[in-house]
Amino acid sequence: MSSEKLDLLIDRPTESVPERVVRRVRQAIADGLLPPGRRLTERELMELTGVSRTSIREAVRHLQTLGLVESSPSRGVRVAVLGSDEVREIYEMRDALEPAAAALFTRRATDEEVAALVEKVQPKASGEARLKAIYEFDELMLEGARNSLLKAALAPLHTRIHALRSLSVTIPGRLEQSVQEYLDLAAAIESRDPERAAEAAHRHVRAAAKAALEAVKSLEQ
Repeated sequence: MSSEKLDLLIDRPTESVPERVVRRVRQAIADGLLPPGRRLTERELMELTGVSRTSIREAVRHLQTLGLVESSPSRGVRVAVLGSDEVREIYEMRDALEPAAAALFTRRATDEEVAALVEKVQPKASGEARLKAIYEFDELMLEGARNSLLKAALAPLHTRIHALRSLSVTIPGRLEQSVQEYLDLAAAIESRDPERAAEAAHRHVRAAAKAALEAVKSLEQ
């Protein structure tokens, strides 16, 4: 009889099926592939993802909790449509939390993480590539802040904020101004100055809120 130890352990996935659906839908919303108001039925989500109805229903409930989808006037759900009031609330929350994330990242991130963050804001990309780099900057900052509760609160906000960026950058000069704000934030982080980083984050969020509200009000009118 073989003396080799019997090993029947099965590697467990780091995410459940519904969690993977939530992540994919969140990314599609952030990238603008699922724009505000886009209707989503269970059947379509099952076809797009290849998963069961049970998993889709659980994922949709979580997406509703995150505020990323809402009940549709017809059957199913739709990607949340944000009005001025919702946008204002999102940015008020972001202004309360993101400076803390910037300060924590400045204190806790490794030199390698800081270098990766700074690389994201080098003004060499344009258009969609630049917006993607900004989204990745936000994600890196949340990871490096090493606060799971802060990440849980800001991550869904970032998804909706990134979807709004495609509107706010239509305001003349806003994209260039935003890039400079991120450069200022990155410089503060690189110098390991948490107070300066928090203030740079405050300035950026307030300017971004003004542009987003202007863009949304234009659509409402």
